[in-house]
Parts: sequence; structure tokens; C-alpha cells
Amino acid sequence: MGMCSRQERIQKDIDVVIQKSRAEKDCLFADFRYSDSTFTFTYVGGPKSCYAFNYPYFFADNTYVSSSENDEDVLVTTEPIPIIFHKIATGVKTE
Repeated sequence: MGMCSRQERIQKDIDVVIQKSRAEKDCLFADFRYSDSTFTFTYVGGPKSCYAFNYPYFFADNTYVSSSENDEDVLVTTEPIPIIFHKIATGVKTE
């Protein structure tokens, strides 16, 4: 089995998150949009907030997460996208 590129892993993570979110009766997320290096969505499970995940090619392991609640505080993480989603959905501070 060949090694997946980071971009392929991210795409798979995004697909899983979107599928699981849409399958939930009371989905906490909406307005999914993504391109080659950005994934955006809206959290609707509390105060409405827009999130953006940026995963530029030139920073191989980092994902940058920003929120409309605090657009100056950008999280830099190496956690997989499903884990970040889980933290947002459960109210766990993403660090």
C-alpha cells in the first residue's frame, strides 16, 4: 500500500466530516466549502461562527484554524480535521 499524500489525507478527512455531519439529525455544522488549500464551514450549534481551515502546501504538517468569533487568534495545529471538528462540536478549546 502506497503512502498517501497530505492533500489526499486532508481530502479524506473533509469527506468524512461532511458525510457524518450531514447524516446527523441535529447537525452542528453547515455551509461546507473547500478548495485545494482551504476548508470553510459554519458552526450553528451555539452562537453562529464561521471557521476556516487553511492547509498550505509550504507548511507540510500544519493546519491553520481561524474563527469569526476571534479572527486574530489563529490556531496552528497538526491534529487531523475530524479531531478538530469534534473539539468544536463538544466545546473543547482547540489548542
